[in-house]
Amino acid sequence: MDSYRLMMMMMIAVVLMIVVTFGEAQTNAYPACATELVPCVEYKNSKKPPNACCNPLKNVFQTQLACLCQIVLTPAFLESFGSNTTQTIRFVRSCNLNLSVSLCQDALSAPPPSVSVKPKATAGADEGGAGRVALSGFSFQLLFWCYVLFIY
Repeated sequence: MDSYRLMMMMMIAVVLMIVVTFGEAQTNAYPACATELVPCVEYKNSKKPPNACCNPLKNVFQTQLACLCQIVLTPAFLESFGSNTTQTIRFVRSCNLNLSVSLCQDALSAPPPSVSVKPKATAGADEGGAGRVALSGFSFQLLFWCYVLFIY
């Protein structure tokens, strides 16, 4: 019976590590608007990127400037694409957008716009929040059964 308990403890430890890793993978390691800029990745060294890149970039610049600036002023994120802040600003300017470090610093330091009316809830707007609840429910069950198995 002792080898059975040892084996069960090892299995539970492995499952717990998977749960923790999966839970950490749920958090976004990139700004929300980054997915809209994916078409630009292959043109990062281009002096005149095509409209397939510039149009989404213009949309993000006009509607999500703070998010774009968060990308531009995050060196670690840019390094993952082999770029830096200076190169990225130069690239954005090649799409005829007047982006600068000072504009980004102002955009990031500005208070968020106030909303007087809360928007209605939409399906999927919680970005996977229900999955996190299910995961925490699974974690609770796992810990509960560990307790039952090893205490009783």
